[in-house]
Amino acid sequence: MIPIKIETLLEGRKVEQNRIEYKEGFNPSDLVHTVCAYANDIAGVDGGYLVIGVKTENGIPVLPPAGLSVDLLDDIQLKIFQYCNKIEPRYIPKIDIVEYQGAHLVYLKCAAGDAGPYQAPADVYSKKEAGKDQDRTMKYWIRPASLTTEAKQSELAELFEKFASLPFVDRINNRASIEHIRRGYLEDFIRESNSSLIGELNTRSLEDLLVSEEVAEEKDEGIAIKNIGLLMFGERPDKLIPGSKIELVRFHDKEAEASDFTEKTFYGPIWKQVRDVLDYIKTTVIEEKVVKVDGKAEAERFFNYPYNALEEAIVNAVLHKNYKEDVPVEIRIYLDQIQIINFPGPDRYIDMGKFAAGQIRARRYRNPKIGEFFKEIDLSEKKSTGISKILRELKRNGSPLPEFETDANRTYLITTIKMHETFQTANFAQKNERSLSEVLSEVLSKKDFEKVSIIIHFIETKGEITPKEAENITGKSAATVRRYFKILVDTDYIIPVGSTNNIVYRAR
Repeated sequence: MIPIKIETLLEGRKVEQNRIEYKEGFNPSDLVHTVCAYANDIAGVDGGYLVIGVKTENGIPVLPPAGLSVDLLDDIQLKIFQYCNKIEPRYIPKIDIVEYQGAHLVYLKCAAGDAGPYQAPADVYSKKEAGKDQDRTMKYWIRPASLTTEAKQSELAELFEKFASLPFVDRINNRASIEHIRRGYLEDFIRESNSSLIGELNTRSLEDLLVSEEVAEEKDEGIAIKNIGLLMFGERPDKLIPGSKIELVRFHDKEAEASDFTEKTFYGPIWKQVRDVLDYIKTTVIEEKVVKVDGKAEAERFFNYPYNALEEAIVNAVLHKNYKEDVPVEIRIYLDQIQIINFPGPDRYIDMGKFAAGQIRARRYRNPKIGEFFKEIDLSEKKSTGISKILRELKRNGSPLPEFETDANRTYLITTIKMHETFQTANFAQKNERSLSEVLSEVLSKKDFEKVSIIIHFIETKGEITPKEAENITGKSAATVRRYFKILVDTDYIIPVGSTNNIVYRAR
């Protein structure tokens, strides 16, 4: 069964239209050429989809579809299998018979192959079938855009180079076993992506689901898990792919001294890492400011960092990382800026001036399989739109332009998102236009506020407080003071700073 539902495909969600080919009827040669081209995947977008029984106008499917006669469905399936056997090396797409708006369709998923380059004859009919001599010349078929064509000499070199180095995420990880996969993560992903596999979660084995998602292969000796399977559904992928984690450091003074910082590492499936780190930043870093402007009915609202810009920058870092390298994605949060660091940087052919202006389109993508998975759960949008979205969100918020730094060899990329200027010199009272006591008296229950009010007043006066100082001013035990600090930290207005043995508490 193909995971992406036919309605999702036909309604233009999740998959770009140039990765879908519609055919009103069954033309074997055209079909085989398209399947071969998807298998070659010269554009690096993880193949594509083919739907038979749908008419198009200007490339857009005409709905409801005309469909195919039920009497022809079995014969078409058999012939697709027969004619695709003419592709060399052997390549067979996934084939489903589906019903949409009362019409029967043949639905093919043609994932990028890993044994190519692939070639197919110009004509797939035999002389007997066609009633005349056929052109049996084997040709390499590609889709550099939305049309299938024979590869030219210059494109052949690129095609052979592509298959000489299979992407790391598509390779089998010989150290991985089914024990490294957490079924709960896989089921969560299937449900969130609204996959056609939802209805089979209670009947399919974990091995079957992994094979259906194309993150594992069936071998004579059992299941073989690909690196993409570990990255997407592994309990701790970093144990087998060391760089597959996100390390965050938050500095609490202007000098960014090593003694005054908070460290946090995010583990698990890479899509969950992205969500977890964004949740952390949203609750502990991002602040909103509301300013009443004379003569305007509505107040102006802006953030120290726009969430959507940070989301796109972090997704880009995880999506475009080279997972063969054992260095993680890094996020550094300073008092006035956030840096996202990933390895390596953009390919050398990319002009960094155009890159920073959001005007670049990559010729090939480092991890197309990850990109497809991210799109299924709305973590990623159309290809080559990440930088333009960052620019758009920063402009909308009135924030400074981002900075992109790399070296001559493009071994890294540092994306710097600067704080909105109105937040850079504000203390707590300036940012909130009220005292910490006023804010927390509304956030906390009356009973809790009375317990911690003396600690709040100390922080307002001194700027910070240690656990020992809190014990002295409250006259309470260390255990009770820890409970008081938990009450304060849970409000998100007070944060702990430093290591366990040298911790202080401050207003955020």
